[in-house]
Amino acid sequence: MKPGKKIVRTVASVAAAVLFLGGVAHAEGFLLGEEGKGVTVKAAENADLNVRIRLQPRFDAGDLIKSDEATPASYESETDFYLRRIRLELGGHIVKNLTYNLTFEGDKNSKAPGKSSNEVKILYAYGNYKFADPFSVRFGKAKLPYSRVSLTSSSKQLLIERPFSTEDAKKLFDDYYQAHLLLHGKLAEGILAYSLAGGDGWEPGSTVNGKTVHKSGLLYAARVEFSPPGWGEKSQSDAHLGKGRHLTVGANYAAQDGIEYAGSAFEEDRTLWGMDLSGHWRGLTAQVEYNAWKEEFSDPSKPDKEPKGWYAQVGYFIPGGNVEPTIRYEVYEQDSNKADTDQKTVTAGINWYLKGHSVKFSANYAMTEFERNAKGFLANDDKQNVFQVQGQLYF
Repeated sequence: MKPGKKIVRTVASVAAAVLFLGGVAHAEGFLLGEEGKGVTVKAAENADLNVRIRLQPRFDAGDLIKSDEATPASYESETDFYLRRIRLELGGHIVKNLTYNLTFEGDKNSKAPGKSSNEVKILYAYGNYKFADPFSVRFGKAKLPYSRVSLTSSSKQLLIERPFSTEDAKKLFDDYYQAHLLLHGKLAEGILAYSLAGGDGWEPGSTVNGKTVHKSGLLYAARVEFSPPGWGEKSQSDAHLGKGRHLTVGANYAAQDGIEYAGSAFEEDRTLWGMDLSGHWRGLTAQVEYNAWKEEFSDPSKPDKEPKGWYAQVGYFIPGGNVEPTIRYEVYEQDSNKADTDQKTVTAGINWYLKGHSVKFSANYAMTEFERNAKGFLANDDKQNVFQVQGQLYF
């Protein structure tokens, strides 16, 4: 039997098992009770500490590696079992309106050689002071305010992996998780929300495409969101588990100019913009997002690069069984200035919630097709098929 058929049969078997096991869940609530919120220790009247741990064990199978050649011509089947995410989250209040977050990560632990990251890093380290609903100030290391799906916590994703295009967009300004100052707030009882950020982006000493940055301008980013009255989102999520409703239109823009390299007379400007529409009503959830960015070079011998991509995803939460079939379609044009650089991906899957997002299992089957000038295209292989199973313990 061919590897692709084996993967399809495995996917079908897992999906059937999830549906069967989901059917034995209680008609009301989750099989293992409601979601947990961690352990909170009260330090003073307005000070506390909340501790949470998140583990995501992961199994991948399918076209995970390329043929062992100087110039790989095809994909080869392989399996990999590892810890996709290990997180220790510390947060709470220092005083009444001042909150903090310190999160450590040990992601991709025990992943296949060459892709493993068996070390502990600081993912978040920030404080946030709320003057009032319309105005708060956040300072420290956190996510930059662009891309709806990237801003959503990975603990509440609809599918196991985020879209390829948004993952590449996160790399545009060095680290998506970087120190910056953010002004944000909500107006008119949540109808309008905004975020304005400034940071270093690519700073002197950073390495971009093998070259060392000599100096650069300020990185700035902005995002706005609009929701009709009564349709605001209480907590951002891809999967609301059949509760409530929301409808939100978002837009973002980010830029950094004047990136100069050591020993070079030329410079580089980078810009990104995007829009998204998300909503859910009871069990139905849907989301579409578009992002485009540009790397513009003053060096006449170097052509500008302009990637762009969009995706649409939908899921439906079935109460009682607490299962959620999902599907996403994505088109990622890796460089619109070149012909045949499209990458198209269809991802289908199912989530099974035993204790909400605190204990859940997900299974996805992702099918990607590459055009001949796209990264990922091989001489004898223009398709990649991957089967993924992931669990989550968040307590």
